[in-house]
Amino acid sequence: MNTYETVFIVRPDLQQDELEKELEFYKNNIEQNGGKIIKVEAWGRVTMAYSIENYAEGYYYLIQFEASENYPDELTIRYRYNENVLRFVIVAIDEKKFKLNPKKDTGAKRFAKKPGVRKPREDDEKSDSDDVVVDAPEGEETTEEDSAE
Repeated sequence: MNTYETVFIVRPDLQQDELEKELEFYKNNIEQNGGKIIKVEAWGRVTMAYSIENYAEGYYYLIQFEASENYPDELTIRYRYNENVLRFVIVAIDEKKFKLNPKKDTGAKRFAKKPGVRKPREDDEKSDSDDVVVDAPEGEETTEEDSAE
């Protein structure tokens, strides 16, 4: 059994109960073919970068599952024959590189700002005064304030 992740986009003009039927159809299909669902996320209605079949938005769903090696081909056929699915992708996950933790992986940690104080730049530490020496003839020192006049 390999671990896979699939993301699919459903037409935005469907009713809420039809959207739930689409998601349940794919979840049941995975389980009926001997797969095990690890995680399901409904990302909701998202504006796409470009329109697909004259739709500028779509409902995004993610399903992580374990299945046999041949099952992604079957799932691809199911996606292609469903006119409500605009786009889909199925990716095999290498468990050695990516640790799956369905309970803790919410994505909030990745995008949260790190606490702490911002360190000043090195330039800020070196200059003690605001006056900057500008090129001047020999013997005369001119500051930036003098040259602005």
